[in-house]
Parts: sequence; structure tokens; C-alpha cells
Amino acid sequence: MTGFVVFFGRGGTSEVERRLDTIRIAIGSVILKRAGEAGFAPLVAVTRDAEATAAFRDAGAEVDPHEGQPFHLGSELQRIVAARRLDRVCALGAGAGALFDVEQLRTMRVELEGTDALVLSNNYYSADIVAFTPTTALGAIALPAADNPLPRLLHQQAGLPSRQLERSSATLLDVDTPADATVLRRHPRCPREIVRLEAWDAELGPRIDSLMRIITTAERELLVAGRVGAPVWAYLEEQTACRVRMLAEERGMQAAGRDVSGRARTALGFLYESIGAKPFFERMRALGDGMLFDTRVLFAHLGWRPTAAERFASDLFDPGAISLAPLREFTAAAREAPFPLLLGGQALVSGVLWTMVEAAWAGHPEEAS
Repeated sequence: MTGFVVFFGRGGTSEVERRLDTIRIAIGSVILKRAGEAGFAPLVAVTRDAEATAAFRDAGAEVDPHEGQPFHLGSELQRIVAARRLDRVCALGAGAGALFDVEQLRTMRVELEGTDALVLSNNYYSADIVAFTPTTALGAIALPAADNPLPRLLHQQAGLPSRQLERSSATLLDVDTPADATVLRRHPRCPREIVRLEAWDAELGPRIDSLMRIITTAERELLVAGRVGAPVWAYLEEQTACRVRMLAEERGMQAAGRDVSGRARTALGFLYESIGAKPFFERMRALGDGMLFDTRVLFAHLGWRPTAAERFASDLFDPGAISLAPLREFTAAAREAPFPLLLGGQALVSGVLWTMVEAAWAGHPEEAS
């Protein structure tokens, strides 16, 4: 049997985090249903949350409340596969895989079942989706607390052959921020269960639509800054009508612990320190007609440690909800920036950007300017 495991835990208690959790639960339910149609069995949802439990059971999954506190993904995954005697498994967090269709999931299952040893992932160095066989390989690695390093450990420490899934909006998009969820709803393959949920169109919709128009307009220029990888850059070069200016920095920052150690450095951080918030965005406007900004690299460089709620408030251009004074100043300046700007985490310059390009060429927004 090839099991399919979805993990879900609450992000926090703020209104934004609660709304994000509702969307992530809906995504988890959709992909569990599709995994069942694709032949995965058993379907297992790991959560202690009452709302998620009800939704995942409705999707056909067995709900397994995790045992450890604090939660440790590697230990829980090892326990689950041992208890159910699974030789093969696909694991992901709720929020990933919203655009996977049944056939893509079936192809992944068939590939796993056709080999004795393999690890598949959407990102070798920082995974959101991991599928592998044999599951006994978990006993040969230093079990990670999160999913990000799992494929690398299974390859390097357990010796499993590794292959990355073909890059696409389906494999790269993981909904972690308001921008992620709001862009997802614009994709033509977004599940109906997600489309009908409230995202942040009032706050972010006009910005997203303006950026999508830039993507499909020749002689415009899009500025992308943050932890952007070569595959995304190559995709943009092939699939956008506009010019793309790329500032790629601090790939693997979280996996290497550079954000918490204080070693993260970015050229934009040095510029920000030199000239301040408002002039910073004026300089960014000189570099492009619109910008997607992975702000977590800048925050790490500057030594800011905002809460998740404050990060999301910044993503929503809401300085009034931020107590950290430097971040409040940054967010106020971003809100007044003289060009369309979108703020977020690493997914913004990876799966979200990929999704925006696909949605833009699919006809959204309907009228270009």
C-alpha cells in the first residue's frame, strides 16, 4: 500500500492566521479527496484541531492526533508508517498541492510503486511535498522536525535515489501567507472549494492584477527580489512578455539557520540601512514597474523578529496592526510605494509567481492596460 499523509496544525490566533488556516484546511481536504481517487491508501490526516478533523474525515481520511509535544514531523511520520506497515508514503502539509489534479497524483503513486528505492520531492533542499520508498529509510536518518530537509536526508544519509518533481504551479505553490491564498484564487484550476472562501482581494487584489498585467505586457519590467531559484528565473525568461530584473539572495536561508543566527545578508538590506524606508521604495521603483518582494530576507538581515501576525500585517500593508516600530515604518512606506508591490515569503518568488504567470496568460485580469 502507498499511504498519503497530510499534516495540519494551527498557525496562530490572529484573525489573519485563522482565515489562512481555514483555507489550508480546505486545501488539505481537496488533495486528500484527489489522492483517494488516484489510488493512494490509506489516507491519513495528522491533526488535533476539531475543524480540520471534521473536514479531513469528510474527505475520506483517517484522523491521527499526533503524539509528541512539541510536534516533530520526522518522529510522527515514522510512527505512522510503522503502525500501518506502509512501504511507500507521500507526505505534505495542508496548504501544499492545491493545484494537483488526480492524474498527477496517480503518476506519482505509480512511480513509487514501480521501484524499490526512491525519494520524490518538489524541492530537494526545502521540500513541501515528499514521497518515498522504502519507509524503513526513516530509521537511517536524523529525523527532522519539519519536512523541508527530508528529501536531502533520505538521499544523503539513507542512500535513496532522488528526483525532483517537474516544476509547476501545482508542485511549487504552498499557501503560507495572504498573498499566496489571494493569488491562488485567480488560477483557472483553483478548486471551487477554495474559490468560494474569502481571501484578501480587497487589500491585495488590485496590486496582484496590476502585476499580472505587467507580466503580459512587452516593454514593462518586473522586479523580483528574494530567495528565487534558477528554475523559476528560467521559467520567467520563457513565459513573460515583460523584462524581468532578478535579485536572488539567501537561498536556503532557513534550512541553514542563517535567519536565526543573524548571518543572513542581502544587498537590499545594506541599501535599506543606508537610505531608510521611503527612499528605499523610490529606488525600487527606478528598477521596475512592479515588484514581488520576499521580505523575510530583508527582515533577517536587519535583525527584525516580528511575530507571524505582524509579518502578515506587513504583507497586507497594514502598519496599524504592527507593534514593532521599524517594521511599522517599513510597511507604511511600502503601502505608499509609487508602483504595484506585493510582499510575502519565499513562496511569493517561487510557486506564487509561477501561479501568477499561468493565471495572467489564462486571461486574468480580463482587460490589459
